[in-house]
Amino acid sequence: MRDVWKSALEWYIYYGDRAQKEQYARLIMAIKDRLGNVQTKGDLVRHYISSDGLCEQVLAELYPGQQWLDCRRTEDVAYGLRCLELSTGKKMDISRRAPSRWLIETVA
Repeated sequence: MRDVWKSALEWYIYYGDRAQKEQYARLIMAIKDRLGNVQTKGDLVRHYISSDGLCEQVLAELYPGQQWLDCRRTEDVAYGLRCLELSTGKKMDISRRAPSRWLIETVA
């Protein structure tokens, strides 16, 4: 897992504003869902490097006109979650529960 994805996941885990965290979770999960067709970690890295504006596209659909968030970090969380899914074979849903720091540090 790329360090930037780990860092973003830790940022999300410790994010303090509950209401805004729920909005972040919805956005992150929508971005991660768009990454569902990526089947390997190598392809995920290539997609990350070659794509641009994924968060902005999803943000415009879910929260039109809002500019309240850090798109780069939000997108990094989604990529980190997809990487964890590819590593563990399990679906990650942060709207229910964030991954543990142990999982982030050891599995990915």
